[in-house]
Amino acid sequence: MAEFTPVNIVQIGYGYWGTNVARNIMQSRKTNMIAISDAVPARLDAAKNVYGSAISDYTADYEKYLDDPKVDAFALVIQTEPSFEVAKKILKAGKHLFIEKPMASDTARAVELTRLAHENHVVLHTDHIMIFHPIIRYIKKMYDEGELGDLIYFDISRMNLGPIRRDVNAMLDLAVHDLAVIDYISGGKEPYHVEAIGETHYGNQETLTYLTLKYEGFLAHIKSSWISPIKERRTMIGGTKKMVIFDDMKTMDKLSIFDQGIIETGEEYGPYEFKARSGDITIPYIAQEDALRNSIEHFADCIREGRESLANGEQGIKVIRILDRAKEALIASNQN
Repeated sequence: MAEFTPVNIVQIGYGYWGTNVARNIMQSRKTNMIAISDAVPARLDAAKNVYGSAISDYTADYEKYLDDPKVDAFALVIQTEPSFEVAKKILKAGKHLFIEKPMASDTARAVELTRLAHENHVVLHTDHIMIFHPIIRYIKKMYDEGELGDLIYFDISRMNLGPIRRDVNAMLDLAVHDLAVIDYISGGKEPYHVEAIGETHYGNQETLTYLTLKYEGFLAHIKSSWISPIKERRTMIGGTKKMVIFDDMKTMDKLSIFDQGIIETGEEYGPYEFKARSGDITIPYIAQEDALRNSIEHFADCIREGRESLANGEQGIKVIRILDRAKEALIASNQN
């Protein structure tokens, strides 16, 4: 049996989300942290206080590792705008790349990164964390096996009070998760109509957005907010056979399955009359897993096995393409 060798990773960025990524890289048996890089000395000090000698290098200079044969991959966890040029250097160096969402600030950049990944035969993995959540995988299985029936709608709320980012608006920060989930569950469907409205407060970016999408056969509505008094992570999916509600803020029993829907009554009330069908509500047992750990380990498995990630460049392009159309809709709505 071949000896298991973990994937050697250099992480760039140790800010708000970077601390979570680093913790999961360190705790996984499938990955090994070579170094943490950050341009802010205080962040490097914070990382050193946590990991000490368990990581051999804390540095502002990530480029010295681009040609290091010991390094298999980079985890890029910095703001979206500056990440593009750094990502290009990593891919051109022939290193695998785990990149924080959104993959790029626009479609053209997402296409460029995907092209570079293909040309250099490396894995490009966007941290679309929710498609690695065990409940989303459970719902995907339900849909693929026909248990939900045909999709009718997605109704999604992703809200909290801050943190307010400078580089992207609430939609690009939060709705990107939900667009990746819709893409994953629906089998890659793309919307043919996109509408978006938003409000700007506390900066130059929209802090509250409502995004409505029309797909072939179903609708999706996504609310993203940085100015909510409560934190909410709630996804409702309607199918022709069953409906589900995934409430990620619950400590347990996060998924409820409703064997309910609409049926035609028949000729007694006329051929166009329908009524509600009520059935059981079930709460399945789904073992808890860390979605971020799953995302990181999927990235490592793809590197070791030489296969594409579920959250590859093509999925990233589709998500960014929708967001580009939504940004145009936001601009148009603000001009009216």
